[in-house]
Amino acid sequence: MKLIKLFNIQNNDVITITGGGGKTSLMFAIGRELLRAGIKHVLTTTAKICISDVAADQCIINEDITAVLHQIEQEPQKEWIIGKDLLAGQKISGFSNDELLFLQKSLSPVVILNEGDGSKRKPYKFYNEYEPIIPSLTTKIIHVIGAEVLFQKIDDEYFHRAELFEDEEEVFDEFVLKKVLEAFIKNKLEPEYGKLPKILFINKADQDNLEKARMMGKIGKLIFDQSFIGSLKEGWVEEC
Repeated sequence: MKLIKLFNIQNNDVITITGGGGKTSLMFAIGRELLRAGIKHVLTTTAKICISDVAADQCIINEDITAVLHQIEQEPQKEWIIGKDLLAGQKISGFSNDELLFLQKSLSPVVILNEGDGSKRKPYKFYNEYEPIIPSLTTKIIHVIGAEVLFQKIDDEYFHRAELFEDEEEVFDEFVLKKVLEAFIKNKLEPEYGKLPKILFINKADQDNLEKARMMGKIGKLIFDQSFIGSLKEGWVEEC
């Protein structure tokens, strides 16, 4: 898919992935490309991510960031997933901004891929005040949304925290998409992260969702620095 080239990923980038509809899948897809390219990287979260499908020897779960660093240094080219605590045997919680900064400085050059949102596996979400959790060392933000949400009723079937959407519209159409994405930029990224590259990735652009994705991509192109559509399942991505 050439995600490294499309997203212009550089050594020492800290990429925080937000939204819904394939955040974890995108993080792992980027990780696989970095692994093949021989670029040192780690995967982590400032929210919570499920690791039930991840090999145990790929995970480092330790509240001591120094111990995590020492284990990474033993096999620096391995694709590590790191977390502070294991929750209910399936999810990990991540480290603080200062701990990630320590890790970055100690391993430099290294790419850190961070999932900064939880979405309960829904295609998109609405936000509490404290979300997303974006560490200050972030250099790029990728916002993910599933193409299937367009023209769907705004409810719990398709949207995490649907109750937080308080406007009068009941259907997630082009007008609502534009409004929601603009609000995300204004309320969540500016002014603290407004100068960072902001990338929109519309996932699940396959079969019946392709035309929806193209419509969404055109809107996203007006709001984000870059807008992409694609299907992680089918293995393709293209810029709008």
